[in-house]
Order: sequence, then structure tokens, then C-alpha cells
Amino acid sequence: MRITDRDNLIFTKNLAVMVKANIPLAQAIRTQVQQLRNPSLRKILFDIAQRVEAGQKFSSALEAHPSVFGFFYVNVVKAAEKSGTLEYNLEYLADHIETAMVFKKTLTSALMYPAFMLCAIIAVAVVLGFMVLPTIIELLASLSQDPPFATRVVLALAAFVSSYGILLILSAGMFAIGVYFFMQSALGKRSFDHLVLHAPIAGSLIRRVYLARSAKILATLLKSGISIHESLAITAGSLSNDAFQSAVRRIIPEVLKGNTISAFLDRKLFPPLYVQMVEVGEKSASIEKNLDFLATFYQKEVENTVKNLFTLIEPVLLVIVGIVVLFLALAIIGPIYQSAGQ
Repeated sequence: MRITDRDNLIFTKNLAVMVKANIPLAQAIRTQVQQLRNPSLRKILFDIAQRVEAGQKFSSALEAHPSVFGFFYVNVVKAAEKSGTLEYNLEYLADHIETAMVFKKTLTSALMYPAFMLCAIIAVAVVLGFMVLPTIIELLASLSQDPPFATRVVLALAAFVSSYGILLILSAGMFAIGVYFFMQSALGKRSFDHLVLHAPIAGSLIRRVYLARSAKILATLLKSGISIHESLAITAGSLSNDAFQSAVRRIIPEVLKGNTISAFLDRKLFPPLYVQMVEVGEKSASIEKNLDFLATFYQKEVENTVKNLFTLIEPVLLVIVGIVVLFLALAIIGPIYQSAGQ
């Protein structure tokens, strides 16, 4: 059974409450094993509890399961072990997971309607083109009549798909496999990550997603008591885009020399607002607060952009659906009227 973000959130929240209540860590984890419903997570937590009881650090036990507890999660726990603030750091992690879940849900919900409309168009076209029209064409053939233009177009498309459908599917599959393996290479991933940031419309949206994510992760790490250079290294490792990873990693040696973060933020990736807020935060010793503001600001920007974008796309999709349905209707009704006239 797949372990979801919700499972991870429930575990982290409950563990924070139990640790705050001074329940021993291994006992708190075993309690979670009994309470949680997901058998896969229960098995992993049982192993973690055994490791902790055997004397391993909690962070080391978590590292044994990287598919569930990632780089960011483990390092926040490591910082808590050094500073003795496990309950607070678990609360920060729970807040981070919950924010990411809400953000992901908003984007998914916005994409569902266009995806549904596209599937509906394809389904209607397939049913009419392969099941309804052939019957009508047989009728026209028996009457020795040529079908109307719309009908001929739909039939030509249906014939093309029937003749070359398998070849098209195989070609698309081979292309997808080729792209997948290219994306697995360092060059492919780097090329795609840089290209996607410059894509029309989607590029600015994806950039804001990474601005929000980088600010949120860095704020959480700094609040957890991790040093600035370590927080930057963990933030870079937690970002999946190569351009943002490289930009954050380039700041680390400058910070170790005593320079500020804001002075070395890549202006091509980080807008003036981001740079200024970080700079003000560094000067006023409130960088965590300012980073939290930036994370919230860019999350709202992404949510509003997605909502506005699909508000504009919705009528366009309706027009496209209308045109497709009208054309298919003409392709079907045209021959019927033609035969009736004859």
C-alpha cells in the first residue's frame, strides 16, 4: 500500500504531541504502529522503533527509509537531536507537509476540469467515428450516394487511425521511452530544468512554485536551529530543479566567507522582492519571518495565477468542445438528411 503525504502528516503531528508529553521516543513510535491504518507505514515504523531501541539515533533510523522520509525531513530531525528541540522541529515538519499538501491539492483541482474535458472530447470522437458513422456509410453506399464533406473528413481520420493507429502508439511509446532515458541523464535533467523555467506561461508559474518552496524550506530549517550554510545545502538538495539547486549552492561558499545571502542571490531566478525581503531580514535579524512571508506570498501568487488561467481556459475549452460536437453532428446528421432527401 502506497504511503501518502497524509499518512506522513498524521504520523509527524501525533509524534510531536507525544514527544511534547514526555513519552519516550521508541514508545511513541510503537504507539503510532498500533494506531495507523497503512500497513506499509506501520511496517516501516516498527523497524524504526526497533532501531531506536537498539541505540540508533532517530535520524539514522529514518535515513534507512529514504522513500518515505526524505533528505529534508531527516536533516530537520538531525538538527533537533543536536539542539534538543525534537517536538518543535516535528511541528515545523508537520506544518511544512500540510502546506505542501494544500498547495498540491489546489494545483491538482485546477487541472482536473481541463483534463476531463479533453478526455470527453476524445471519447465522443472515438465512439461516433468508429461505431456510429460506419453504419450510416453502409446505408449511403447501398443508395449509391457520396457522403457530405464533414462525414468524409471524419471517416478519413477514422481510417487513418485504423490503418496507422498501432504505428502511432508504438512511435509515441518509443519517443516517450527515449525522452525518459534522456531525462535520467545529468545533461537531460539539466536541459529540461532550464528549459521549463523559460516556457511560455508555464515558466513563470513554475518559477513561482520554486520560489515559494525554497523560501518555505529555508525558513523551516532556520527555525529548526540549523546553521545558515547547512540550511542552504539542505534547501538545495530538497529542490528538484537543477537551476535553482545550482543557484542556492553557489551562495554557500560566500556565506562561509561571511557574506550575506541576499548579495549572492541569482537575479535571473530570484526577483527583486525576494532579494529585498531577504536583505531586510538579514539586517533586522528576522530572516525566518521574512522567508515565511515570501513562501505565503508566492504560494498565493501560484494559486491565483492557476485560478485565473483556468478561468480564461474554461470558455476556450467550451468553444472547442462546441465546434467538435457540431462538426461530428454534421458528419452524422448530414448523410441522414441526404438519404432522406433522396
